[in-house]
Formats: sequence, C-alpha cells, structure tokens
Amino acid sequence: MLHRKTHEELLKLARTIVQPLRTSFYKGQAGKIAVFGGCQDYTGAPFFAAHSAALVGADLSHVFCEKQAATVIKGYLPDLMVHPYLYELLNPVVLEFAPKQMWDSVKQMPLEEAVSGPTLDEVIEKHILPQILGALERIDVFVVGPGLGRDPLMLRTVFRIIQEIKVANKPLILDADSLFLLGMLLDLVKGYEKAVITPNVVEFGRLCRAVGIDNDDTPETARKLSEQLGGVCVVKKGREEVIVKGETSLANDMTGSLRRVGGQGDTLTGAMATMLVWAEHYRDGFWDASQEERLGPHDSVVLACYAACALVRRASSKAFSKYNRAMQTSNIHEFLGEAYTELFEETPLR
Repeated sequence: MLHRKTHEELLKLARTIVQPLRTSFYKGQAGKIAVFGGCQDYTGAPFFAAHSAALVGADLSHVFCEKQAATVIKGYLPDLMVHPYLYELLNPVVLEFAPKQMWDSVKQMPLEEAVSGPTLDEVIEKHILPQILGALERIDVFVVGPGLGRDPLMLRTVFRIIQEIKVANKPLILDADSLFLLGMLLDLVKGYEKAVITPNVVEFGRLCRAVGIDNDDTPETARKLSEQLGGVCVVKKGREEVIVKGETSLANDMTGSLRRVGGQGDTLTGAMATMLVWAEHYRDGFWDASQEERLGPHDSVVLACYAACALVRRASSKAFSKYNRAMQTSNIHEFLGEAYTELFEETPLR
C-alpha cells in the first residue's frame, strides 16, 4: 500500500496516525516515553532524544541514566523526568553491591564475555532492576542506546531491560550503543515485531557483517538485514532514510541540513518514539480516524518512522537556513514545532 504513494500522499496519510488534541484526553495519553542511556561521558544524547519526543507531542518524557550523569541531565531542562538508576563499573557505589574482586575480574574479561555471560546478573537483579521494573509498566515506548556507552555493566543491564520490554510487548527503538550490543547478541530483538533499529552508515555496516550479508548500500540490503533479524523494522540513516519492515519499504530523501553534527540521530529517535506511540493509539482506536482503508501494524509502523524522518529533515532544513555552518542539534529543536505544523496540521502541504 505505502510504496505506491508519493511523498505528499504519505505525509497526508501520516496525519491519520497523528494523535489529535482533545479535551477528553488526560495527562499521559499522548505518550509516555522512556530513554535508557546517558553516562559519565555522554549526557547530551539522551537529553536530545527525550526532549525531541516531548517537543513532537509526547506528554511525559523520562530518562533512565547512569547515576553520575543524572544531575547534569536534570540541569539541562526541568521538563524531563530523570532517573539515576543505572551504574557503570567506574561508579564507586557498585562496590557496595559486590566484592571488589568480582569487579576486578569483570574488568579483565573481554567485553563480549562480560556482556553475554551471567556474571553481572545477580547484581543487576538485586540492586538495579527493582527500581526500574515498576516504571516499565507505565511507559508506552522505549528508546535504548543514546549516550549509553560501552561499559559492561551498563550494556548487560540494558540487555536485561530489553528482555523485560519484550515480555511487556511494548514498542522499542534501538539506537547508538544498543546497536553495538545487538551486533554482539543478535538474538537481542530477533523476531520481536515491535522493535525498530536506527543504524547510521557505520552501524549498518557492522550489523551486516555480524549477520553475514554483503553491504552494497542498497535498499535491498536493508531488507535482508531486517529479514536476518526476524522482521524488525530497519531505519537506515544516510543521504536518505531507508525504512524497511517485511515487504514494506520506503525511502525519504527530503532536503535536510548539510551539517552532520552530533545529536541529530538522537533527535530522530525521540521524534520516532512519539510517532510510534501515536501509531499504537491509532490502531487501538483512541480516536475516530476515518479513512477508507485502515493501516495495519506493519504499514502504521513504517509510516510513523517515515513521518518522524520527514519532520526532523524539515526542522533541520529550517535550522540550517537560519544558522548555516553554526547550526547545532539544539537549533533543530527550535524548529520541530514549526516543522510539525507545516507537515501535519490541516493546512496545504508546503
């Protein structure tokens, strides 16, 4: 259905999955987003993802981050809810969780062994997961990876969190360092219908090597990667976004920004999270969406991802027009609302 439509027709159709503003909706019904990421070295990425989700229209936006990163992220903006529930090996607090000898042995292990094995599970189950599991029930969609880093305790923790998200059967976006984790543990989301992965060019190549396919930089390669991972939705970032789920595929080549600053991908995952929540609500009948043919699960997910890509490209284009070479990701956020109005409000497309 989707692949035969023009860009303008896709944007018009995307309006049907955009959740309307209604006086009957209460706080949280337009989306509750959780971003898992943020460590001592990287605090901007989870902020951009969570802030983008809120600017696009999610009611509540959470960040679950490493304890030492929380104060910094809280200081960026009071609109986000920041939870310091994750731990890196370098955090001295972990010495209260297990003997120093165990931590020393983990530091000596190859990363893949530490992340794929059960060594850290007892600490995670006893000291980290209990604070997080209660929150999982309240969240609509999860973004895992922005600013996560490659600390073995952080990676093993999000491995366990992803297992719980799958049990809860909720939408999940893997980005950034969670894609590094996926490259080591290919069964992480294999066959999970509600998973979306958003690799950039380097991450895409790494995943192709991990599953044993040639990366010839074509949409067909994205389809093969999706197939090898059991049908997850693949959003391959680059000159254009290639979006593939099953037999459904789209490409978005809207004009964006000529700048390639850090954080733009995080902005995209946040926007995508909100769109995916709305696509779920559309399918669940939160509002009357009158159209001749209702979108099924595959098409609504692909369309939500396409809409998010279009939105961020439009905002990036507007930010670049104003700031040129000085443009930063925070400037893109200035234009998300304006870009949303242009693309998805009931006005002629421009």
